[in-house]
Amino acid sequence: MNDPNPLYADACENCMTRDVLPQSALRDGAEAIVAGYRCPNCRHTWTCSWGVVPGRALPPEPIDQSLFDRYATAQLHEQAAVNRARKHLSRKDPS
Repeated sequence: MNDPNPLYADACENCMTRDVLPQSALRDGAEAIVAGYRCPNCRHTWTCSWGVVPGRALPPEPIDQSLFDRYATAQLHEQAAVNRARKHLSRKDPS
């Protein structure tokens, strides 16, 4: 089967550039990632959550700050924290 998006590419909502590859990503549980993007044309930054596709290469984690844009990395960590909080707060009490 042909994977239509093998690298978790996304489109920039600011200038409509297509196939922007993520700079880095963080695991969001066992079956998801939050990817951080910076448009090569307009420099707009954003995050996007993806379900992990078996066999698809994952973007690198933001380990070394010198390799990644600090603003995009901060945005990535913030979105991952928001996702964790939503999961935690949406859990139902077993009563």
